[in-house]
Amino acid sequence: MSVLPAGGRGRAALPALLAAVALVLAACGAPASQAGYPTRNVQLIVPYPAGSAIDATSRALVEIVNAEGKLGRRVQVVNREGGAGAVGTTATLSAKPDGHTIGLVPDGPLTLLPRTEKVSYDPASISVISEVTTSPVLFVVPGDSPYKSVADLVTAAKARPGTITIAEGPLNYAIPAQKFEQLTGTRFKHVKFDGDQATVTALIGDNVEVGVMQLAGGMAQLKAGKLRALAIASAEPIELAPEIKTFKQQDVALEWEAYNVVIAPKGLPADVQRKLNEVFGSAVKSPKFAEAARKLGLVVSGADGEAAKAKLAEKTAEAANLIAAK
Repeated sequence: MSVLPAGGRGRAALPALLAAVALVLAACGAPASQAGYPTRNVQLIVPYPAGSAIDATSRALVEIVNAEGKLGRRVQVVNREGGAGAVGTTATLSAKPDGHTIGLVPDGPLTLLPRTEKVSYDPASISVISEVTTSPVLFVVPGDSPYKSVADLVTAAKARPGTITIAEGPLNYAIPAQKFEQLTGTRFKHVKFDGDQATVTALIGDNVEVGVMQLAGGMAQLKAGKLRALAIASAEPIELAPEIKTFKQQDVALEWEAYNVVIAPKGLPADVQRKLNEVFGSAVKSPKFAEAARKLGLVVSGADGEAAKAKLAEKTAEAANLIAAK
């Protein structure tokens, strides 16, 4: 039996039927297309204050996005600091999934923080647009430190267990410091700091003996000779600082990096996700952003959303095992 009446009446009924089908699909949770997206300026939430390293990264990226004009509207950086990144991450992931509110966040609030604190978002329930930059963690000492290599540090730590001070703080630093102890059979006296600048100040003032930080945080003082890097936790030496040996080159199998990703709430319409992938992918791969990242001491990644989400899951699993072992 025919579902539609024949002839003109059938053609007249077709739009109504299609509208009904659309309503049914919407009711079943199918993401609606966002024709004409974006219809207003897009907010990019940064979960740390203005002037922070990730804020500088975000503003450099947004400047390029806006200059290229591929989005059709402007992107505006909005700082929502607090809760070790949880406040801004919550604001991003609780927004309406229409692509008008996105975030550029470090991986910590997604991979590490939910393992130690109660957060009001599901770190796995996200849309990942792009991985923007990576920053391998490194161990640094004052410029006049007696420790010239990882071997020197390990020898001293074994001779004086629990007495050599190591500055860490955020989980992206505390966990590799702990992993280093496990790999080398050493034990340090851990001192927590709020960020890289506080650690740099403590090292230069000889208040701590070793610091864990990102290259971006200590780059200026490393170049000035006030700090010296013992090792970097990348798989291979990095182009930004080829003179810094990796932990692996010094017989310690430690790899650990922090990275910044562009995310959005789960449930973005497919066409919106494609648009954001295109716009941010183009900006990240631009020579201008490469130069900005180099000045900040960051390595450009440009991994797409799928690859970035897989890396988040992998790091979450590794961190869970390390945190459970504490």
